[in-house]
Amino acid sequence: MIHQEFFNKLVNVMTSETYLEDVKKARAEYIKIAGEVFEDDTSFEMRMTSFLEWYILAHPIKTKNKTPLKIYLDEYNASIKDEEREFFSGLVNTIHSVFEIKGQKKEFLKIRDLFSMENYLVTEDNINHTFRKGDILEAKVFPFKGKYFFSNAFCFHPKKAGKFISSELKKMKKNNNPDISDFILKLSYMNLKWERARGIDAKEIYR
Repeated sequence: MIHQEFFNKLVNVMTSETYLEDVKKARAEYIKIAGEVFEDDTSFEMRMTSFLEWYILAHPIKTKNKTPLKIYLDEYNASIKDEEREFFSGLVNTIHSVFEIKGQKKEFLKIRDLFSMENYLVTEDNINHTFRKGDILEAKVFPFKGKYFFSNAFCFHPKKAGKFISSELKKMKKNNNPDISDFILKLSYMNLKWERARGIDAKEIYR
């Protein structure tokens, strides 16, 4: 992630002793939908990263009715420098969805949000993953200095699950349901089950 040092600073504050109980409650809530991950799971580290980003960016702390990111911006506003502020403002506008890789254009990846059907050009700077046209993945995309960037967490879904995912997202859009966050976490659980049972056809799990 670009400006990882800014994000680490935010995480260190919002997972400190003051917020430890909030982290525990968020973790329990996350596990109920996305499933519990163990150290011997292949994707353990990525899923821990995914939880951390979800907690920081999307999960409101009930006592304050704000996400940890927004609490940080409010409480540390005076000490945040301009570059940090611009970065955090981008994170506030994060797009968390399921995307399809449509191709590459110079130093950018062309991706399509399978819910909104909007296309984005995402810079490949600071990315340690190999992407292929047709890949279907859960990701978070945020704007910064006129470009779009990925966060650190990804969940690559099998291509055989693409039809199911697209169909479910179309139903949600048709029903005017703009909040797909729980569905994304359910897909993460399906992916975890598929990861643990690779001999099973993905279609038997993604349904």
